[in-house]
Amino acid sequence: MTQNPTLRFNCFLLREGLESHEQALRAQYRPGGKSGMRKLATSPVAPEGCTAFLRDRSEKAPAWAKLLAPAFSELEGVLNFSNRLVIFLPVEDRTFAVCFGYGSSTLEWSWVEANFGLKFAARRFDSNAMSGISSRRIDASARSQWVQIPANSPIVNFEVELDGEFTRKLVGKLDDGIEFPELGAVVATDSVSFKLDTNLHGVKDVLTKMLVTAETGTADKDLAFIDSLEPLRMKSEIVKDLEKLLVNELFQDRARKPRGPDLDTLAVSNLDVHVLAFAPPDDVSVENIHDFTVYRNESSADFETMTLESLRNALFDFSGKFGVSSLSDVKVMARDSNGDPAGMAKPLKHWLVFEAGNQDRRYLLTLGKWYALSEKYSEKLDNDLEQIEDVTSTLNLRTWDDWGYQKNWEKHFNVKATEGRSDLICLDRNPLFAEDGDQVEACDLLHSDGYLIHVKQYTGSQTLSHLFSQGFVSAQVIVSDESYRRDFIEAVNAIDPKMTQAAKWLPPKYVTYAIAFDGRQRLPQDLPTFSKVNLRSFSKKIKMLGSVATLARIQMTFKPKPKKRRL
Repeated sequence: MTQNPTLRFNCFLLREGLESHEQALRAQYRPGGKSGMRKLATSPVAPEGCTAFLRDRSEKAPAWAKLLAPAFSELEGVLNFSNRLVIFLPVEDRTFAVCFGYGSSTLEWSWVEANFGLKFAARRFDSNAMSGISSRRIDASARSQWVQIPANSPIVNFEVELDGEFTRKLVGKLDDGIEFPELGAVVATDSVSFKLDTNLHGVKDVLTKMLVTAETGTADKDLAFIDSLEPLRMKSEIVKDLEKLLVNELFQDRARKPRGPDLDTLAVSNLDVHVLAFAPPDDVSVENIHDFTVYRNESSADFETMTLESLRNALFDFSGKFGVSSLSDVKVMARDSNGDPAGMAKPLKHWLVFEAGNQDRRYLLTLGKWYALSEKYSEKLDNDLEQIEDVTSTLNLRTWDDWGYQKNWEKHFNVKATEGRSDLICLDRNPLFAEDGDQVEACDLLHSDGYLIHVKQYTGSQTLSHLFSQGFVSAQVIVSDESYRRDFIEAVNAIDPKMTQAAKWLPPKYVTYAIAFDGRQRLPQDLPTFSKVNLRSFSKKIKMLGSVATLARIQMTFKPKPKKRRL
């Protein structure tokens, strides 16, 4: 029996309100444009209302051919040929763009419905038959990960923390059901990609069912994290207002007065900024970066360190003010040690990670796209964190004052915190080694009631990630490593024998995260979203050890100067 030929269909759902199919194409690819596509004639075999646009055999000399032609003259005539095909397929009262070749590069992305593929995947993927996951952490580290397992596996086997992250891609199989034929491995991003017979009527039937599922279905409990971030429309009023807030935070006194209402009259002016960081897009490998160039119109400026302050300094070399248009018009490019591009020059907005919010709503920018944190997710996260006891008044840790240049580090605070206290000792910088030879700090401060206190100044979510991990690891080693536990007790006894009993609790009685703020931030309400997720995760791990995670707030009376981070 001859098997019908199949194709992999890559399908993007277009937003409502589209007046013509040409409108969904970038200006240069519209018929008559610089790289205009031509509209194809359709036959009666195609579904009603279906139209297609093609640009075939686009010629371009590859960069490697240009550069190596002096050594190998025959490379001078080498060309890459690319084809672009987009089929606009009406489905119910919506339209899908079905792309082949480089067709997706012709789409005007403001007309693409973000997260459609992932939204469908959350409702119909079999969480026990996954083969690939790609995600990006929404914090200053902007860490990206792609994990692939060749055989279909349960999502737990990937051993990645996806809760609170921006999931960019899922690869897997659909759960059992009669609605869908065998589609092979389904790839879900903004689009949904699957294999099917080369019959557009069949593709339309599949997309109809996918559309209904995405709009009315309920997410699988193992994939519900996908719904935690709600994509915002690029041209919506809230995005326009958020970009005004971002411009004000980024450019400060060089920010241009926005068109329309003043920023302080907008609702977004009441949002607290939790994260603003300079981070490379996913297609730029940090290990290849030597320096950066930022472009504005015909001007450019170079900078070396991957910090927000270095970016600002380079930007401020340009004259004039900066407005919302600067987020798109200003381009940043990373270069390698040879001075060659380490990636494409991309709009400034793609190099920023931003989070702002209040008790009612949180908004995030990553990889050039805006998201709102789901209210249900945010409420559940805050409710979970309310279960962690705040022991600020119990421990009564002193304020972190300005003790002068080079005397304001964490080690200075920990020493001063014990002055005049018989219930606290300092174990900071006290080297203890686990069985595997790793140095593990038991805690910064030990309280006589059994609180292992870990201290960190709040400088962003990266700092907190280290703090939360440190508290769990030390408690885990005390529980599992008898030699380490014995050394810990001896170290405490050598400092103050009266505190020895506090060190003997097994498992440790309390693991306390003491976080120092230089403003009025509340703990944990005003932590960045990913830090909240991280705190919840580590508090659960500490509970599984038999200990209790607690929180304490330290007030700083000055604003420290930021440290510079070099590549």
